[in-house]
Formats: sequence, C-alpha cells, structure tokens
Amino acid sequence: MKNCNLINKVVVLLLVAANLAIAALVQAGSGYDYSRSELMGNSGLTIFREADFGTEIGLSIYIDGIPITTLSRGEGYRAILRPGRHVLTVIDAPCPYGKTKFTHRTIDMAPGRNYSFTALWEVETILLEDGGYQYHGFYR
Repeated sequence: MKNCNLINKVVVLLLVAANLAIAALVQAGSGYDYSRSELMGNSGLTIFREADFGTEIGLSIYIDGIPITTLSRGEGYRAILRPGRHVLTVIDAPCPYGKTKFTHRTIDMAPGRNYSFTALWEVETILLEDGGYQYHGFYR
C-alpha cells in the first residue's frame, strides 16, 4: 500500500515538473510581430483590446473607412498592410451610454516594420495606446 502511494506521488511530481518546464519555454510578447520574411516589404499591424475594456462592449475596427472586425473580450487583431498612410478608427459597439465613441488615428507605416496598439476604454473616450514597433534588424 505504501509503494502505491509513493508511486502516485512520484508520478504527480513528474507531471508538475514537466508542466513547469514547458511553461518556462513558452515566451509571450514579441511573438505577435511578423518577421521580415512574412512582411515582404509590407507593414504589420497588431491591435489588442484592454482586459477591462468592458464585458458587454465590442471594439469595432475600421482601416481606411472599411469595417474589419469587432473584438470581444480577450481578443486581438493582426494584419499585414501596405506601407503608407492609413487611418485607423476604433468604435465601441454597442455603446452602453447611448453615444458611440469614435477614435481616429493616422498612421504612416514604413515597410518592414510592425506597429502595435492597445485600445483602452474610458467613459468619455477610447484611447489607442501606442505599443510601438519593434525593429528586427537589417534585411538578410
């Protein structure tokens, strides 16, 4: 009986150690950026929705006046765009207070660069916080 309990404990400890080892190998953050080979001279765009943006509010994304998607809780959006000037518009839909908030941001995208933004909801406005871009070095 003691051997069975000891074996069960050892198996559980091995599973916990394996899970910790796998978790240590996983890296978050810059994995959302496109590589230079994926961009092929275009620009990368990533938009995140803040965790406390609201539970019943969607974040609608428009690029150059074209409706793209609506993000719900815990979602993000990635796209590859042509370099140049683009107008990024975010809207809270449906607006809980009866007044839809529009936020426009003009972005001059350079070839081979990634741009990331985080949408923050406040009662009076939607903020697009600049997550910046990450330079991946020279072309190879």
